[in-house]
Amino acid sequence: MKVALIPMRVKVNDFEANWEEFKQRFKEAWEYDPDILVFPEYCLTGFNEWDFSGAKFYDEIVERVSALAKENSVYVIVGLLEPYKHCVYNSALLINREGEVILKHRKFQEPMKFCTGNTVRIAKTEFGKLAIIICGDLYNKRIAKWIKRKRPDYIFVPMDRSPWGNFNLEEEIKCMSGRVKLLGVKTFIVNSYSHWDSFGGAWVFDENGNLLAQSAGGNILIFDYFFNSHRLDRNVAQK
Repeated sequence: MKVALIPMRVKVNDFEANWEEFKQRFKEAWEYDPDILVFPEYCLTGFNEWDFSGAKFYDEIVERVSALAKENSVYVIVGLLEPYKHCVYNSALLINREGEVILKHRKFQEPMKFCTGNTVRIAKTEFGKLAIIICGDLYNKRIAKWIKRKRPDYIFVPMDRSPWGNFNLEEEIKCMSGRVKLLGVKTFIVNSYSHWDSFGGAWVFDENGNLLAQSAGGNILIFDYFFNSHRLDRNVAQK
């Protein structure tokens, strides 16, 4: 299983600009022949506090990303805002090689103005059982109960986390490692690269919380379980 974690630069409320960036980053990652491409939380619309206007692009995003997945016969995980009745979910989808949505996760860890999810689902693939959680879900106590019940082989975590205050990346990684160890599942995390102060980056942890690979800023991280080489250049960190 070869995974491409893509810390895409995101512009808030500029869907077409984000779509062009999405396609460009997809193309860059595709050169490494991945099986799964993973993009960050609400990466095609961005999100400013309590502006849910990006949810109107939900159907358009599903249609466009599904077409790309099918055209390239690849799995894609993408975060997006999902409209539902009178509120909005912060969701993420797993789209298969045929362009079909085979898994949807609705984020647990959200303030009251969002709809919030209440379960973790899995999708069975040729690589094993896959689950998705989103950003702050990694630190949600209910998530651990669901993960232990569903027992996925891999967890994917689209994230949009910009540092503020006395942010310390080393401490952030240590904290993520501790949560992954608690879940006991191999975990792939990718952060958006949204604003001037965003740290971007991507991380892969084993089931014991050990950091296996990482990239910084906007660098794509390619992780392949069958090879142990590690390379970092301007665009791609490869494991």
